Formats: sequence, structure tokens, C-alpha cells
Amino acid sequence: MYKMKKTIIALSLGMLISCGQQTSEEHIQAAQKFIAQNDNASAIISLKTAVQLAPKSPEARFELGKVYIEEKQFESAEKELSRALEYGYDGAKVLPLLTRAYQRTGAYAAISEMEDTNVNLTNEEKAEIGFFKIVSLVRLNKPDDARAIIADQGQLETDSVFKSLSLVYSDILDKAYPLALQNITQLKAAHPDHPEVLKLAAQLHLSLQDPKAAAQEFDHYVSLYPDDLQTTFVLAKLWVDLGETAKAEPYVDTLLKVNAKNGLLNQLKAAARIADNDFPEAQKYAELGIQSGVNDPSLRLIAGYAAYQQKDFESAQQHLSLVASSLPGNHPGLRLLAASQLQLGLNTEAGDVLERIEQVSEQDAQLFSKASYELLRQGNVKDAKELVEKSSGISTSAEDLTRLGLLKLSLNNLDGIVNLEEALEKSPELESAKKTLATAYITTKQYDKAIELSEQWKRENPNDISAYLLAGEVFSKQQDLIKAKGEFQQVLKIDPEHKGAALGLVNIAIAEKDDSQAQSGLNNLLKRYPDYTPALATSYLLSKQQGKTEQGIELIKQAAAKTPDNQQVIMLYARVLLLEQQYDVALQQFAKVEQASSLPPAYWQGKGQALIRSGDMPGAQAHYDKWLSKAPNDKQAVIGKLLLLDNTGNYADGVELTEGFLAVRNDAQMQLLHTHFLLMNKDMEAGKKAYDAIPAELKKMPIVKGFLARLLIVDGNFAQAEPNAHAAYLGLPNGRNLVLWVFTLERLNKKDEALSAIQAHLEKAPNDGAALMMLAERQINSGDDEAIASYQTLLQKNPNNFVALNNLAYLYLQQNKLEEALQYAKKAVKQRPDNAAAVDTYAQVLVAQKDYKKAVQQYDAVVNDDMQNEEIYLNYVEALFLDGSNLLAKRKLERREMKSEENIARQAQLKAKYAD
Repeated sequence: MYKMKKTIIALSLGMLISCGQQTSEEHIQAAQKFIAQNDNASAIISLKTAVQLAPKSPEARFELGKVYIEEKQFESAEKELSRALEYGYDGAKVLPLLTRAYQRTGAYAAISEMEDTNVNLTNEEKAEIGFFKIVSLVRLNKPDDARAIIADQGQLETDSVFKSLSLVYSDILDKAYPLALQNITQLKAAHPDHPEVLKLAAQLHLSLQDPKAAAQEFDHYVSLYPDDLQTTFVLAKLWVDLGETAKAEPYVDTLLKVNAKNGLLNQLKAAARIADNDFPEAQKYAELGIQSGVNDPSLRLIAGYAAYQQKDFESAQQHLSLVASSLPGNHPGLRLLAASQLQLGLNTEAGDVLERIEQVSEQDAQLFSKASYELLRQGNVKDAKELVEKSSGISTSAEDLTRLGLLKLSLNNLDGIVNLEEALEKSPELESAKKTLATAYITTKQYDKAIELSEQWKRENPNDISAYLLAGEVFSKQQDLIKAKGEFQQVLKIDPEHKGAALGLVNIAIAEKDDSQAQSGLNNLLKRYPDYTPALATSYLLSKQQGKTEQGIELIKQAAAKTPDNQQVIMLYARVLLLEQQYDVALQQFAKVEQASSLPPAYWQGKGQALIRSGDMPGAQAHYDKWLSKAPNDKQAVIGKLLLLDNTGNYADGVELTEGFLAVRNDAQMQLLHTHFLLMNKDMEAGKKAYDAIPAELKKMPIVKGFLARLLIVDGNFAQAEPNAHAAYLGLPNGRNLVLWVFTLERLNKKDEALSAIQAHLEKAPNDGAALMMLAERQINSGDDEAIASYQTLLQKNPNNFVALNNLAYLYLQQNKLEEALQYAKKAVKQRPDNAAAVDTYAQVLVAQKDYKKAVQQYDAVVNDDMQNEEIYLNYVEALFLDGSNLLAKRKLERREMKSEENIARQAQLKAKYAD
């Protein structure tokens, strides 16, 4: 039943289709009716159906092409009209339309090759087609062919505007643009709205370097023919290039509705928005243009500038850095990039960009100062100095001179004082210059000038507290306590609540050893200001002098408890606890300030010291890594990290870290540390160069003598190495220098002196691990019990000392104390399961206990045919024999050729012993 229904439906559809079928001609007729009713959309559908029914119908193709022309669908029109001509439609009707289609699609080659000689065209049609052929030939750079057609056009008997336009091209080909423009202007008077006249007039204005007149012509044209999107785009770009973005933007908006993803359109829109200071939209359209593949540097500049104006420094830096290399040395984009980088903390990068700027001006002074300051704060002294030198000539205002002076002083350049004095001369009322200059005078101990400055200050304003504070500080430093007291008392007359002056009087009382007066002043000050950290610190120091340390600490503790958000008080408490060796409690206080947005330098240094002294090396490692990520050239951070690397034997990273620091900052201490790490990393060639570069006056230092000792040892010159190693030890009598000195003594066969040196060192430093290790190694040969005692002492200091564990296991094995040997051997292997020597000790204990199978299992983990240690290899083979694996053991014996006489003899003994 279902099958029957299906068949009936199919037959019914077939009948309907058959009955409703129309011919191609009928569809063309239906289309004509739709065209008459201005319904081109329906006409196109009917004509497409006509083409489907009769694909080679010239009439259907022509009519469809003609409708496409009306609808401005020129590519489709070109296709249909070409087919109509191919299938035999009247060329006189097709060619004018096809020429227009070609012209709008830019098919200039097709226009130039159109054959119209045998086509019955009117003179007007010949003139039009001829004109477009001329245009195409000129664009195809075929001037001779174009001239031939111009000559033909001149013979046509017609007053067609196209004939006149063709003749203008004769002047264009002769590059007589003024004459051509004169002729086109006359033609325009007769045909003011003709599209080709307007376009040619615009193009001639462009040829004569008059883009504004060209834009006006194109403007007129587009107002009449808004569907010409190509010319609309040309006009929009022209207005943007002329800086008339307000005129361009409506055209850009029109075009964006057609193609919102067009990169060039988005670029024009971005230019329009940036001109109107619409920074969010400018950035949006610029980034759309970039995403669309436009690589024009100006687009990156727009995006970067717009982002900078919105304080989106990340995006500004990203865009501007991509075009910085192509910008000239005085381009404002470089200044924007540097400013963005400074905001992001990319100080070194900003310094590099500012170095490129060729012509600096007064307006750049503040930017250069900020960059110099940030580089200096980061520890990049070299680049900071270069920027300061470059900006010295452009700092002319009092404010700029003050900044420059401060920067120079920060770089230990005393010329900064001159800049500050100049700033003060230009603006005597400038408070910052006065205070900075006062600090500079005190720092450089120019006390007379400081007093002179304070007197001048007082004359200008007798109630200026800063003048009296300056004088009080200077007199205090000069130990003229009576005058200092007078200055501070004067401050308190002006401002009875001034904390600094009150504390100054307390410090004078302490200097006069009047503890009662000092304590009274502190009590009064802290009663009014219980969280005033300078007073709390002074109270702690005074209490410590009086033997009442706990009292001073308790006062700070109470202040910290009452003001848990006061970072300064918490930091003071933490640092005091650190001084008192209460490391765990100090770390708790440091933890309280860690969430602050800005941490003081004292936090980083203090916590690092607390972690190291408390023995938390992993915590210290993480802390210094974090510090360096924030301040990669901070000297204290670098030194702290280097200390950790040295303690863990990570010398290669120490070389890298010191190299990075020295790349941005000349520093004698770091130069010595760099040499140290090079030598410890066994890079003797680079170490020698680094040693040679050390200034002569520093080569007398004990540490440098130690460097020389290591270099002489490499050369085998132990006689000269020994006195230098001895000098290094005397200068810094630590375990490492002792090892160096003892090594040279023993190489000179002064073994008794070496042993005496070790013993003398241990008398002064009985817990020195390196010295104990050396002593124990030498006691192995002279007396096992003494060596065992030394290693036990080492394990009391560090239960995980691998060498001590392994050597104790060996010593107990030699004494046949197998339980003790097994205990230490297990611990050593647990420490380093891949260490062949430790595994061998453990396995030999198991062999002594006749646990051969387990011994073989231990050896299997570390011994292979490439084993370099012949003794361990033969121990393994013997364990295989003892375990009954004779075949494997014999094969391993045969594979290996021993080199030392002792092992050759033992190999032969094993072969003989297990021959059967």
C-alpha cells in the first residue's frame, strides 16, 4: 500500500511539471513585463530560467546582461554579454554595454582587444567604445596603440563627449597636463555632470599635484554616482591624506557597510577617529585593520597612540615596538614607546629607545629623567649614566635641573650639586631643590655650605622649619651639641608637635650620655606618637645599651599589635627580631607585609637573611628568585642569590648572573664575584681573562690571591700557588680556602704541615664541615677509629652528609661491624641511589652478609659494560659468581680488558677460581 502511494505522488508531480513547463522565449517575455514594472529582481529570475532552458540563447544572455548592467552587477553582466556576443547577438547592441561592464570591472586588456570594425555601430557608439579602448591602452602602457585610436576618433563625424575626451588623451600622452586640464575644463562647462569628464578632471588635478582640487572633482562625481564604490574609496583616502578626515568619514562609513572587514577601510576609519580624539574607536578600527592584514606602520602608530591616550600601556608598547625599528630618530612614536615601557617597568628597553632619539629638546627632559631614575632604581647604572649625560644639555628649568642633580648624585657624580645650585638660583622658592641640595651638602660633608644654605633659608622665611632642621643635623654631625640643641629647640618653638626635632633632642641627650633625659624625651614622644618608628628604633637601641633589650623589643611589639596595618612598624619589629636572632618570629612579621602593593627594600633583604639563617634554603631560593624577577639588577638581591648558588655549587648560574649584572653596571665587587664563579666553574680560560682585568690595587686582596692560586694550580705551579693560597686563607679562614691551601701543601709533599693546618683550623672552628671531612679522609689511612669519630661529628652537624655516611659504612665494613655498616650504607644509597661508589659499599656489605642475590640486584642498577671503575666492575662480577650466575659472570669477564696491573691480576684470579 505504501509503495502505491509513493508511485502516485511521483506521477502527480511529473504531470504538474509537464503541464507547467514554459519555453525560454516565454520566460524572456515575462522578464520584459517585470522590467516594465521596475521589478528587476523578478526579471533576473525569469531570465536565468530562460538561460537554463536554452543555454545558447543569445537573446536570453543579452537581456540578462542588460539587466545586470542596470543593477550594477558588472561582473555578471560581463559574463552574460560576452556569451551573447559569442552566440551571435548583434554586436552593435552588445559592444557598448560590454564596454561599460569591462570598464567597471577593470578588464582593460579585454577592452583593448575588443573587435568592433565589422560591427554596425553609430558614430556615437564608436566614440564611446574608442574612448574606453584608449583609457585601457594607456593603463596597459601601450601609448602607440592609443595614439592610433585617438587619430581614428578625430575622424569621426560626431559631437559626442567621448570624442572630445579621446582627444584630451593626446595631450595626456604628451604629458601636457596643463593643456589637457584646460581642455577638460572647457568640456566640463558643457557637460558638468558627465562621469568620465569629472573623473578625468580629477585625475589631471592629481597629475598636477593638486590633490585638493582632485578631491573636489571626485566629490562631485560621487554625489552623482554613489554606486561607484571604487571611486568612493579613492575619494575617502584622498580626503584622509589631505587631513580632511571629517569629509572622508561619511564615505568610509558607507563603504564599511558593504565590507566591514576591509583592512584599508578600517585604516581610514581609524585615521578619522584619531583626528577627532576618539581614542577607543580609533584603537578599535586600527586593530581591525591590522587583523585584516594591513601592514602599514601608520596603522600601528594610530593604534599605539590611541592606546597610550587611554593608559593602555601594554597595547601601546605592543603596537609601537613593532614599528620602532622603521621610525626615524626623531619620531614622536619613539617617545610614546619609551613612555609606555617606563609605565610597564620595561626600563632597560625604554632606555634603549631613548638612546635612539637624535634631537632631544627641553620637552624631553622629564622623560629622560624618569627613564634614568627607573634604570638606576633597577640597578642598570651604565644605561642610566648614558641617559643622564644625554639629557644634561636639555635640562634648563629649575625642576628639570633639580631632577638632573638628584640623578647625578645618585650616580656618585658630584656635578649634581652644581645642577642643584643652579636650580636654586633660578627658583629660590623651589622647596625640592633646597632639600635635595641640603642632603647633598651633608652627604658630601660640605657642612659650611649646608650652614650657609640654612642661613639663607632663614632669611627668606624665618619660620621655615626645614632651615633649622638642616642646621641642627649639621651641628650634630660636627659634635657641636649646644648649637644643635638650639636649632631643634627653635623648631619646637615654631611647631611644638614636631617629631623630628623632639627626636633630635633625644639623640643629643644620648650623645651627652644623659640617659635619664633621653629616656624622658622618648617616653614623652612615644606617649604622643606610639607608632613613630624612628623613636621606637631609638628606644630599642637605648634599652640595649642599658642591658634592657627585652624592654625595647616589647615596646615595638606592642606598637605593631596596636597598628597591624602600619607597614613601617611591622618592618621595624621584623628587623629587630632578625638582629636578635629570633628568625622564625621575624619571618612571621615579614609575612604580614607581603600582601602590600609596594614592598620596601628592607623587606627583601631582611627576609632573605632570615630564611638563610633559619636554614630554609628552598625558601631562600624562592625568595631571591622573586626579588630578582622584580629588580633584576638590585645588587643586594644579586649577592643574596649568588650566596645561595655558591653554597649549592651551582657555579654556572653564578657566572650567568654576574655577567648579566656587569652588563649594566660597573662594580668592582661584582667583578671579583664573577671571577670567583668562573674559576669555580672550571672555566679557567675565561677566569684568567677576568683575573687579568682586575685593577692592580685590588690584586693585593686575599680573595684575589686565592684566584691566582687556583690559576697557578692549573698550570701545575704549586710552589707559587701555596703562598697565595695561604694568604687567601689568612684573609678569610673558611673551609673552602683551607681546602685550597691544604691541596697545595700536599702537592708539595708537606703532608704534616697540611694535617697541622687542618687541626689548627678545627681548634678555632670545630664545627667546620669541610675541615672535618679533610681530617676524616686523612685519618682513614692512619687510624679507623679516629676517622669514625670525625665522621660521626660531621653527621651530628648534618645527618644527611652523603660522604660521611658512605665512608662510615666502609670503615665499619673494614672492622667487620656489618650491622653498623649496613645502617650507614642504606642511608647513603637512599641519598644517591645512582652513585656507583655508594652502591658498591652497600653491595659489599651484603656480600659480607652472604646476601648475594640482593647484592647483585644493587649492582645491576648502576653497573654496565661501560663502567669506568674497574674495581667496582670486578666486585660486581665476583658477586655474580657468588650468586651462582657463572655463565653471565664469565661472559662479563671475557668482555672487559683491564688496564691497571692490580685489576689485571684480580681478573686472572677470578677466571682461575671459577674456571669450572
